[in-house]
Amino acid sequence: MSSEKSYKVDRALHWLSALAIMFLLFDMGTRIHNIDYRIKGAAEHKQDAIEIHVIAASILFFTLIARLIWYKWFLLSEYQLTYDSVKQKWLVRTVHTAMYGTLFLMMISGVFMITNYEHPLNLLGLIKLSEAETSTQTFYDANNWHLYFESALYFLILTHITGALYNRR
Repeated sequence: MSSEKSYKVDRALHWLSALAIMFLLFDMGTRIHNIDYRIKGAAEHKQDAIEIHVIAASILFFTLIARLIWYKWFLLSEYQLTYDSVKQKWLVRTVHTAMYGTLFLMMISGVFMITNYEHPLNLLGLIKLSEAETSTQTFYDANNWHLYFESALYFLILTHITGALYNRR
């Protein structure tokens, strides 16, 4: 593969991840709180919102895995990150690791939420969740963790953008 194509794939994976993250951060609250649930009924309204959220999270999951694989084994070294100092290398790797870790922890807490949801969920007609006994306490604990990780993600995104801007100075 040419170096230009290698770089374009890397950037496409980066921006697809970024768009999926932005969609996930802003869509769920909008869909749940700003759309009139009385049109379909509360349960169906929540079902639709959660289904779209899970689909977007799945796309993000596979995109993040693809990014990690692409960067490690396919991205040409001329396009991989370079560092001005050991301190910068440590900081960049810490932020990236924290960002990936936070996203994966959000996905795990999301799985705990949907498997302990108050209503049975049907994802694309393929997967049925919350049909057996569920734990309301587990749902609320997972929801609290999910919101905590969301707050951490906002901080990490701001840190990431600040670092990118600083690096381009």
